[in-house]
Amino acid sequence: MGNQPSAPPTPDPAVLNDDYVWPENLYVEVRDMASISFLVYTFAYLTDVAREFGLEGMEINDEGRIGMPTRDLPRSFSPGEVIAIIENNLDTLKSRYQTFFEGQAYELLIEKLKILQEKEEKAGISRSLTLEEYDDRHQKHDLVYGMTKDDVQKRITVVFRGTENELAFKSNWLSNAAFLKKEYDLPKVLEENNVVDSLRLHSGFGKYVFDFTFDEDDPVTWRKYDEIVEDVKLLLQNYPDYKVYVTGHSLGGALSTIVGLYLACDPDIPKPVSIINFAAPRVGGRNFLHASRWLERKKWLRVLRVVNDGDSIAAMPMTNYHHIGFQLRLFDGVGKEPKLSYPSAKETYGQYVGRLWDNSVGKTLNLRYDHGAYRERVDKDMLFLIKHDFNKLYDDNELTGFYTEDAEEAEASQERV
Repeated sequence: MGNQPSAPPTPDPAVLNDDYVWPENLYVEVRDMASISFLVYTFAYLTDVAREFGLEGMEINDEGRIGMPTRDLPRSFSPGEVIAIIENNLDTLKSRYQTFFEGQAYELLIEKLKILQEKEEKAGISRSLTLEEYDDRHQKHDLVYGMTKDDVQKRITVVFRGTENELAFKSNWLSNAAFLKKEYDLPKVLEENNVVDSLRLHSGFGKYVFDFTFDEDDPVTWRKYDEIVEDVKLLLQNYPDYKVYVTGHSLGGALSTIVGLYLACDPDIPKPVSIINFAAPRVGGRNFLHASRWLERKKWLRVLRVVNDGDSIAAMPMTNYHHIGFQLRLFDGVGKEPKLSYPSAKETYGQYVGRLWDNSVGKTLNLRYDHGAYRERVDKDMLFLIKHDFNKLYDDNELTGFYTEDAEEAEASQERV
């Protein structure tokens, strides 16, 4: 493992004194991320059909980029506009992706988009929630992401598409199955503070983020991560007091974990960066875990992984990989409350074994990709979630072990978590 810092990191005073108004409870944050992430799945289908057959309300230019014919801002869409595009082109969409645009799946789609639309209307601010950036021109073999701007919560959200989309099922699974680790760039702040001496990531997930782009006009050395960071910073130029969130489901959850941690290390990105994802598999080893803990204690990063009990995707890969951040486990049916946990440096061996079993393929053998089940369980557990505040979870020493005198020593010597 990498060298550990000689003392616990001091929380950043700029973050502690920040007057940013956070969402009122954990339910609002998780619900919003679940709804926003659904936009990317929907857009993958819409743009695919628009390029092949054409769709009323969407224009595709010669470069394959997406725009609205009634506005000057290309690739900017409100929830209401997305609903209108779907409803005005429903027969065409059904002819290409029937299972997604019929029956219960279609009803759920419209329901979640209307949640975002109602939030926008309630705020009374014109175009307060919009999809500002969307890159899917190489979606059959490349990372797909979108960026939303929320004027109500004052945040920019980077959303990654996951394995659920049939457009990239084969190539996504090839990345999911590449369990070997590969060393990637070590952020300067981690190196200078002697946090870790290297970062090794799942080679398949890392390839998605750090491979060169497919666009011929990009510089030869331009990576997908460079493109994402550039897009985030361009939006922040217009909204400098906004915070950055990162989310995704399944493969998208894995990508959001990697990109979120690297963004938290960037001195030009407002802190903290928030990762809230769903069904995210493990992406890194011990050093990645130590780096995340250091950034969380610094108040530069917040991490919440939402997992459904019985979801095997979140339990992979097992050997020499480690989850980071808080885990919110949601259960089916009524009567069983969600379970919050954290990979604390002070946990006992028995607690470690229990957490490992909870996140093992043996206990969670289920390879379905059911993003809808996550949204349903989040709503079912609303009363539990509104009792919790994301930021205050980090003050709970029973969960994190941050404020135990020997926590740093325990973390430095820990070899198993």
